[in-house]
Amino acid sequence: MVRVRFAPSPTGPLHIGGARSALFNYLLAKKENGVFIVRSEDTDLERSSRESEQNILEALRWLNIQWDEGIEAGGENGPYRQTERLDIYKKYTDKLLANGHAYYCYCSEEELEEERQKLIAQGETPRYLGKCRNLTEEQRKEFESKGRKPVVRFRVPEGEKVHIPDRVRGDVVFDSDGIGDFIIVKSDGIPTYNFAVVIDDVTMGITHVIRGEEHLSNTPRQVLLYQALELPIPEFAHISLILNTEGRKMSKRDGDTAVIDYQKKGYLPEAVVNFIALMGWSPGGEEEFFTLEEMIEEFSLDRVSKSPAVFDLNKLNHIDAHYIKEADPERLTDLAIPYLEEAGVLTKGEISSEERAWVTHYVQAIINHLDCMAQVKDFVHY
Repeated sequence: MVRVRFAPSPTGPLHIGGARSALFNYLLAKKENGVFIVRSEDTDLERSSRESEQNILEALRWLNIQWDEGIEAGGENGPYRQTERLDIYKKYTDKLLANGHAYYCYCSEEELEEERQKLIAQGETPRYLGKCRNLTEEQRKEFESKGRKPVVRFRVPEGEKVHIPDRVRGDVVFDSDGIGDFIIVKSDGIPTYNFAVVIDDVTMGITHVIRGEEHLSNTPRQVLLYQALELPIPEFAHISLILNTEGRKMSKRDGDTAVIDYQKKGYLPEAVVNFIALMGWSPGGEEEFFTLEEMIEEFSLDRVSKSPAVFDLNKLNHIDAHYIKEADPERLTDLAIPYLEEAGVLTKGEISSEERAWVTHYVQAIINHLDCMAQVKDFVHY
């Protein structure tokens, strides 16, 4: 059975790129009669918050991306927050330490920075060179007597090619010698991303990992962990970056990047989902408007492009305008009222039946000019 997941870090709102990852995972799960899981990667203790987690969940619900298992839905593979799974990670850490695939490292920040600068000066990729790889028990005790708290590092095998069969990109190969022994558990006992995500995926039975291209560089570390633990490796699919219309990576300077920004402007969720789906996925044919059910029917990873996707606001407006024209007039009335209250056209509070009838008539009169429902404010004085 196909089991996929969306695992955001609750450090801010759900952005368009994250929403697309969630959608593609959801579509594959539904297409294959599988399971879609939502969990929280909340190990960044300073920046993570339950408020952000809740905002992300609400944005997914607004987009009608429903999950079968995970936070708030429950399931047999919980807990679904990483901070509640520390005992699970410890079990696998102990296994790696016992079989020699991991070791304690006592290097200070200053020592690591000095090593890093030397490598940069030599024109090499900064990486850990294994100073603590073969410490004796006596050396370990000496470090600990000085109050040094160790991290746990993974012992990266030397001279190997790490192959990643990717459903979007084909066979991607990394050289293990360019990776360096990486940290899997920090000195405070909190696992790092690359370690925790592998253990989460294994214990939750994840079969396919669909995520953004920015995670591709992490993948060889994760594959090495799977191999060291002798665990099945899921299928990977790294979807392309989202660029602005000038060909640069989308950023806040390009305007709204969070799903909630479009919700506040009165874009319809089905339009936003339709638009997001077409950023990197090509259903074939000339049709550009799809219901969620039609997307599920048509979706295939084989039709996901590795070329960068472009966020084109004009296209979103075009799609949203279509859905507005197709929408039930009463629904549009409900959506329009808050904007008209904000503009001072209506008094906040109880709306009379006469006022409601006027709003319905007004929206239908200007409907061909609307790209999003917030624009109902723009025509009231004409």
